[in-house]
Amino acid sequence: MLLIAIVDDDAKEMQELVGCVEHYFNARGEEHVIHRYYDGVEFIRSRELYNIVFLDIRLGDMDGMDAAKFLRIVNKEAQLIFVTHMAQFAIRGYEVDAMDFIIKPIDQFSIDRVLDKAIKRINDSTNVTLALKTSDGIVSIPSNSIYYVEVYDHDLIYHTEQGEYKVRGRLGEVRKKLDDRNFIQCNRSYLVNMRHIKRVGSDFVEVNNERVQISKSHQKEIEQRFINFLGKSV
Repeated sequence: MLLIAIVDDDAKEMQELVGCVEHYFNARGEEHVIHRYYDGVEFIRSRELYNIVFLDIRLGDMDGMDAAKFLRIVNKEAQLIFVTHMAQFAIRGYEVDAMDFIIKPIDQFSIDRVLDKAIKRINDSTNVTLALKTSDGIVSIPSNSIYYVEVYDHDLIYHTEQGEYKVRGRLGEVRKKLDDRNFIQCNRSYLVNMRHIKRVGSDFVEVNNERVQISKSHQKEIEQRFINFLGKSV
């Protein structure tokens, strides 16, 4: 699931932007959540780890560039898209690693273009932000902070640097999302982040001071992939 923030102090333009973004994801069957913010202060206070942020450069209470600088303090991975009436206001986007900008009034073609670009960057990145549906609401976590994902009854437990989160889901679906991002399946019930593996034994891997058993069918693959991972990390 993708977590998206739209920050704009104009209610009419906010509604138009939300409509175009909704149309993009609904047409592609992509699960997503959109949060609306009508001022920069409210957005900054949320401290959510968004995948994509649409940010109006000229906000009433806070300059959009200032809001973007605060964003980069807590979230360096978000795909930041400036929204503005005048192109010259977007020139400074390089200062906050903005991905792109859109000139108002917006149109569906422009939204499709920047979202195609944002999705490609997210898919190509080794660190993505996941939005997990827990019993307490939606929690956003960076994939690099995950130690491992465990099957528990019919649920999944994400063991992360931020804590443990229980969600409904299937390990196979999680593996499809994370397998190319340094995650590897050790057995039928565990998906482990190689970034956090401290040791690979004959029948286990050690991660976060815990041992996860390796099934015989996965042993050779794990050894080879971990060696390749270490080689890329050097």
